[in-house]
Amino acid sequence: MTADASSFRHARRVIVLRAGFLALLAAGLAGCASQSPSVFRTGGASAHDIAVLTYTMFGILSAVLITVWSLLAWVLIRYRERPDREPSQSHGNTTVEVVWTAIPAVIVAVLFAFTLQTTGRLTAPADPVKFTVTGHQWWWQVSYAGAGFQTANEIHIPANQTVTADLLSADVIHGFWVPQIAGKVQLLPAHVNHITILPVVPGTYLGVCANFCGKQHAKMHFLVFVEPSAQFSAWFANQMRPAVKPVGAQAIAGAAAIASLPCASCHTIRGTTLHGTYGPDLTHLASRTTIAAVTLKNTPADLTRWITDPQAVKPGTLMPLVPVTPQTVAEIVAYLGELR
Repeated sequence: MTADASSFRHARRVIVLRAGFLALLAAGLAGCASQSPSVFRTGGASAHDIAVLTYTMFGILSAVLITVWSLLAWVLIRYRERPDREPSQSHGNTTVEVVWTAIPAVIVAVLFAFTLQTTGRLTAPADPVKFTVTGHQWWWQVSYAGAGFQTANEIHIPANQTVTADLLSADVIHGFWVPQIAGKVQLLPAHVNHITILPVVPGTYLGVCANFCGKQHAKMHFLVFVEPSAQFSAWFANQMRPAVKPVGAQAIAGAAAIASLPCASCHTIRGTTLHGTYGPDLTHLASRTTIAAVTLKNTPADLTRWITDPQAVKPGTLMPLVPVTPQTVAEIVAYLGELR
């Protein structure tokens, strides 16, 4: 076997192996789709436009790939070494070179036009619902324009109504991404970015931090609740109210305890003496489904676990360990459980 024939067979094996790897990768990704938020299961107009752009690009680039591979295979077979023929040598062909340069230029221009068209559809209307998201290590602060309240790690927005968000960071670069309803936007320190969302399918969508931001980056998630207008209005009206007064004996003791502990320097509970701004607002904590940026469910057991030893749940978290007795923790959990 000659060296050229061996090289040809090696090249053919490489092509086959690469094609097989890509097929397996695609199958693996498809198998994971039902387990995680997917840009292919859209619930918002922006995400749908982005998905269509993705399909278009994939189709065009797949055609290019198939064409190039077909030409490569044809050249390898047509001009392979044969015992009865000496391969002819040729120099450059101006026509081929011009065409080979023009075709990629046209493809890039088409992709650019599609991208520009999609981006143009993502602009905000005249009077959208507005809110602000601030990324912290490692949680999300959410405040609604003119509402006077803040929440954390859970965003509520009305279905079939355009919303816009100002995005900024309190520390390092974060990435705001809800794959099923919107595109990806970075949150930068000392700079405000913006995103426009038109959610059309009610439901609960998982959002993630899409830019590595430190030790607990993998546990910096948030939820977006897309709700019918009446349900969103009811939630919004409740969030505007101050915290309810505790009624249970254990909850009353918990309110007194939390006001006397370092919790008061980090957290706000509107209507009380707690006015901290470093940590999440706890005024309506019990109305949330999760805590610790979707790391734990908002249950008494998980809340007890979080307060008792936050470092065991999220090593490196900036929430300090406050030494308190199990009884005091139970009282605080009882109080927080009444803050709906």
